Amino acid sequence: MVQMGVMKKRKKEPLGELRMDSTADVAFLLLVFFIVTTIFAAEQGLTLVLPGKQKTDEDTVKVKESNIATIFVMEDNFITLNGKPIVVNHIKQAIEDRLLANSKLVVVLKIHPQADYGKMIACLDELRLARANKVSLKTATK
Repeated sequence: MVQMGVMKKRKKEPLGELRMDSTADVAFLLLVFFIVTTIFAAEQGLTLVLPGKQKTDEDTVKVKESNIATIFVMEDNFITLNGKPIVVNHIKQAIEDRLLANSKLVVVLKIHPQADYGKMIACLDELRLARANKVSLKTATK
């Protein structure tokens, strides 16, 4: 007679506990890691070299009228160069021509307080492209 053996199933023993105590620590370390390694885009503004404070009236420089080019951005964003209308795109060429004729040229950029900020930036960009190194910014209504 063949005996059939009965196989007993063995009960599996628990493998161990999964401890959740350090989960918060690991999450905190990951958060710190990503904050530290993230590169933040820095906003760039206008790079202007501003003069120091004038100590006396002798520090004021007198400039001949013939050495001054005045660009005025009016309240309605209309632009003039020495009282004559000009388009923003033509400022570069006009200033380059004047700089070739007069190396002592000082450009005065007058901006009406109600004019668009973008027009002032566009004019400054044109002056930079024309390599005008002597630029004076002024807020004016006329």
